[in-house]
Amino acid sequence: MKRCGGLIALALCLSCMATNVNASAYYTNSNGVQMTESQYNKMLQMFSERKVSVLTQSEFDSLKDNEIVDSGTKYSKETFIRGEYVSTEEISKEEYDAAEDVTACTPFVSDYVETGYKKLSASVAKAGSSNKYSLVGALTWKKVPAYRSYDVFAYRLNHFNYSGFSGGQMYFKGKDAYNIAYYTTSEGYKALSNGAGVSMNLKDDSDITGYELTIVTNLTFNTSSYASAAAYVSYQHAQANLSRADSMNYTLSVGGLGNVIQFNNSRVESYYDAMDGVRLEVPIS
Repeated sequence: MKRCGGLIALALCLSCMATNVNASAYYTNSNGVQMTESQYNKMLQMFSERKVSVLTQSEFDSLKDNEIVDSGTKYSKETFIRGEYVSTEEISKEEYDAAEDVTACTPFVSDYVETGYKKLSASVAKAGSSNKYSLVGALTWKKVPAYRSYDVFAYRLNHFNYSGFSGGQMYFKGKDAYNIAYYTTSEGYKALSNGAGVSMNLKDDSDITGYELTIVTNLTFNTSSYASAAAYVSYQHAQANLSRADSMNYTLSVGGLGNVIQFNNSRVESYYDAMDGVRLEVPIS
């Protein structure tokens, strides 16, 4: 009887432990990645809800314990008339959230108007008690853009060194997600002394319903003589069919598009939408 009672007690203890583990999982995504409420909210500061729903375990593990030091978001609206690009303008979060992706058609072809929306988010997070940081940039297309060519996703740094790089072009077909990965060895990757960027040729299948694009790198301070260090993140969308070579012909400068990407050819630069970038600042202790 004592042995049986001991087994029952052990079973109850294991059951209690399992219940506590499950109770701590506030959110579980489609890949089985479990997150507490604070971890889930942290991921939403870095990525869109759709991206968080498909994060891999390794992506989550690399960021889950980091403390966000600074973050920012820009929202953009693009307008086309008769299939021709007209303008890109910054909008508020409220307008972005409320907007539906509209294709307004009338009996007259001349009145054909198409509007699309995208969101650029960036964050710097500290890894533990060290002076090591991670920089994450994320671009969400609310719908498939009218042009799909070589877009450029880049960051420019002041008083930071960077190391390593990973990026992704996640595209969706219905509820299914597919990913194209980018590394320092990828053809579109470009490293410069003050930052880096990647040219992503947007996947062009007819049944794609959206994109989530990301870039990630590691940062450390390269000086202690200043009060803070800064990171600038920019995503520039091509409004014409360009080559990879065209898209990679740039430097990183405060005078560039989004305060980051300075194309060396003015003709090529005119084909990019000049969306505003995000500036992040970290105190140097």
